[in-house]
Amino acid sequence: MESESITSFVTLILPLSVATERLVEIIKGLLPYSWLSEKQTEPARERQRKTRLQLMAVVAGMATAWLSSSYVSTDLQEANHSFHVIVLGLLASGGSGFWNSVSTYTLDLKNSQKKLMASKET
Repeated sequence: MESESITSFVTLILPLSVATERLVEIIKGLLPYSWLSEKQTEPARERQRKTRLQLMAVVAGMATAWLSSSYVSTDLQEANHSFHVIVLGLLASGGSGFWNSVSTYTLDLKNSQKKLMASKET
């Protein structure tokens, strides 16, 4: 994948991810279930809380991707629309773990390109 493609991909997913995170926070604030916002001491209840939050993030990500689909590039609009909404929604719901991976991958790609250019110059 070329660095321009990666930049375009990150430029597309980053605002979707931020909007998804904000939507989840709004929903958590509106729900009367305060235990969704508070870390649970009992491991089984904490797993349930994390699972519900992740499912909420996936649904919010898909909703955000669907709502923004008219602003997404025409290449994605011409292809299978439903598939792209699902994929973009899943990626947008990834949270900080996803962005750490993207950051690491992008930095590795940048360093590889620098090494390649340096080797061509010598």
